[in-house]
Amino acid sequence: MNQAIDFTQASVDSYKKHGILGDVIHDTSFQPSGILAVEYSPSAPVAMGNTLPTDKTHSRPQFQFTFNKQMQTNIAQANAYVPQEDDLFTLVMTDPDAPSKTDHKWSEFCHLVECDLKLSNESMHETSGTTDFFASELNTKGSNTLIEYMGPAPPRGSGPHRYVFLLFKQPKGVESSKFTKIKDRPNWGYGTPATGVYKWAKENDLQLVASNFFYAETK
Repeated sequence: MNQAIDFTQASVDSYKKHGILGDVIHDTSFQPSGILAVEYSPSAPVAMGNTLPTDKTHSRPQFQFTFNKQMQTNIAQANAYVPQEDDLFTLVMTDPDAPSKTDHKWSEFCHLVECDLKLSNESMHETSGTTDFFASELNTKGSNTLIEYMGPAPPRGSGPHRYVFLLFKQPKGVESSKFTKIKDRPNWGYGTPATGVYKWAKENDLQLVASNFFYAETK
């Protein structure tokens, strides 16, 4: 249990240290319900604030969600999440530093919105009929891509940009055809600086369950 709690606290500490809480995740009480593993290649994993070269991030990465019930220990009951077989998920990637950390006229910049994802390839351990742990790939069969993946291309000299992945649970029984349209990548189409995924997620009643992020820079 301590390892799960330690990971939760380490994640929250990392979100705070790098400004993810506040700049992207506006619910400053957020605690992850699991681990969102993101990997461009075995040599280019996303690791909670590491730096990756832009030439390693051109193609859409692979994603895995690991749920550990013990991570729910310190999460308020209303925010606790336990996966169900019919759950649908939305996965996004967003840049809050566009075009730079001091100029937010394009922030947030939307890099990916993929909806109606399901969990698959589950590896479960059960205790007394209750799922304690599983790791699962995110199944793209039947998914709906609202915004195609665009790799990082920060303007030269604009400094390191944060690229944030967020995994949301969709409302029960609601497919992405019901979601509000994303009109553009800059500002997620809202037309106001420092606006993006939080506003869109709130409009569509999405529940954040996990996040990961990395830095990239064009020198």
